[in-house]
Formats: sequence, structure tokens, C-alpha cells
Amino acid sequence: MTGAPAMPDESPDPDCVAAVRQLWDFLDDELTDERMAAVRAHLRECSACLPHAEFGERFLAALHETREDRTCPAVVRARVLEALRTAGLKGP
Repeated sequence: MTGAPAMPDESPDPDCVAAVRQLWDFLDDELTDERMAAVRAHLRECSACLPHAEFGERFLAALHETREDRTCPAVVRARVLEALRTAGLKGP
């Protein structure tokens, strides 16, 4: 967990590689409690990985803000489900 980026002839810190590989699952809260705690602890200590996490958080927040509520009217949903049942497909 160094604050400096790896030099071209150095291999990156294995903890950093693991943290960044799990970052999106971490941000989506999809890791086990143990892995969540490990990534969280790494991000608290690693100045090289923290910007990746902050970017991901900002990206997801912006994405959430731009999302429109696109609900299907109940009558349209019922017609689609009925068409699926008629075709032999099961709906919810």
C-alpha cells in the first residue's frame, strides 16, 4: 500500500490489484462482509486506490441522478403478460 504509483519495472501491490478488481462489487455492496471490510480497510490506508473508489462513487451517484422513473402503465403490463401467457410463456 504505497502512495506512489508503481514504476514500469515494478509489479503493483497485490492488495491494490485485489481492491481495484473488487471495487465495483464493493461499491454495489455485493461482496461478503469479510471482503467488504478488507476493501474498506485498504481504501482507508491507500492513497493510490482511494481516487478509484471516489471516482466510482461519483460515477454511480451521477448515473443514479440521471435515471428516469420509467414505469410501465398497469394496462400495458397486463396486456404484455396476457400475450406471453397466450404464447405459452410464463410471466411473473
